[in-house]
Amino acid sequence: MDAAERCGHWSRGLKVLFNVQSLLPPRTGIGLYTQHLIEALAATGELDAVAGFLGGRIYRGEALHAFVNEDRSAHSAPALSPRGRLAALKVAIRGVPGAYAARQALREWQDGRRIGALASEGFVYHEPNYIPVRYAGPLVITAHDLSHVRYPQFHPAERVAFLDKHLASALARADRVVTDSHFVAGELAEVYGIPAGKLFVTHLGADADFRVRSSEEVAETLRAFGLRYRGFVLSVATLEPRKNVERLVAAYADLPAATRRACPLVLVGGGGWRDSTLLSRVRELEAKGEVVRTGYLPRSQVVELYSAAAVFAYPSLYEGFGLPVLEGFASGAPVLTSNVTSLPEVSAGAALEVDPLSTEAIREGLYRLLDDAQLARQHAERGLERAKTFSWEKCAQQTLAVYRSLA
Repeated sequence: MDAAERCGHWSRGLKVLFNVQSLLPPRTGIGLYTQHLIEALAATGELDAVAGFLGGRIYRGEALHAFVNEDRSAHSAPALSPRGRLAALKVAIRGVPGAYAARQALREWQDGRRIGALASEGFVYHEPNYIPVRYAGPLVITAHDLSHVRYPQFHPAERVAFLDKHLASALARADRVVTDSHFVAGELAEVYGIPAGKLFVTHLGADADFRVRSSEEVAETLRAFGLRYRGFVLSVATLEPRKNVERLVAAYADLPAATRRACPLVLVGGGGWRDSTLLSRVRELEAKGEVVRTGYLPRSQVVELYSAAAVFAYPSLYEGFGLPVLEGFASGAPVLTSNVTSLPEVSAGAALEVDPLSTEAIREGLYRLLDDAQLARQHAERGLERAKTFSWEKCAQQTLAVYRSLA
């Protein structure tokens, strides 16, 4: 049975169902994508219904709105609440042998049976996080990148094995496959043979919280960390190999001592996988006052740090889109990023693009942006203009076109 046959009566109106598991804290990249897409789709007024499912429960209307917006500025959930326990479980099982398979089995048991009725109601199921639960209705999957294929060494072996086992069949089951960039669309076509007519690119957006701010607006946050306006280099990333923070820290450590004293490196984000060597180096620089490590922060502080940074540095080795680059642009910060994968597609020259495998290239890029005020201003201005070409509203309209293509 093809998608049109399964659509049946719903073709007169659009109803969309999301797996909202990624909205559990800490809400990182895929969770933010899910949040903003649901919000932007609802704002269009062009859907008959939007629903979400998690842990055997269906969220609709105000319940879904409350869940999407709950604790948006926080990175934790109340430990004793059911949602808090789910969030804690999400974090705790990541390193447990069999965790990925067990989590998928739990999702199938809790959610697969519960959402079956929504297929008969005409809902399109949009899985924003690669692997869907079983569903009898139309299926859309978002595949954000293929880093587990290109850089398996950057992931726990079990995560790679899980995706290797399930992603190909999930993509084959899907009626449509959405991805964040033309770069990843090409990867999906090459690796999995996804036909062009089944692939849709929906670029992401930076929300309105990311904007230019004056020194007065961010003064409280800067005081909290002992920082000066336009007086620090900012990195917002999980401390894991793919984000290339280790080379960034090494490049920063090679800057002149006077530069490091004037502009500390601020690392925002939690610990990641295989971060012990990096943390050892970071602690050395922390002891000198040259690195400030914040861990996870409330969103209100993160957006203020973006707008106050002298340079936002994101020399990632592999990205399916690179949303932090766009957020840096929208905040008015000069951005340094990589010249590989999807990042040039997002940057289009607005950022200073460097070879992420070269510590020297990263160091030279940082030094140029910190030393040359005119160059930094040019990249900040280009970034602001580039940011205007992306939005969650545009992403929602492109996604609506995907749903309509199923009718």
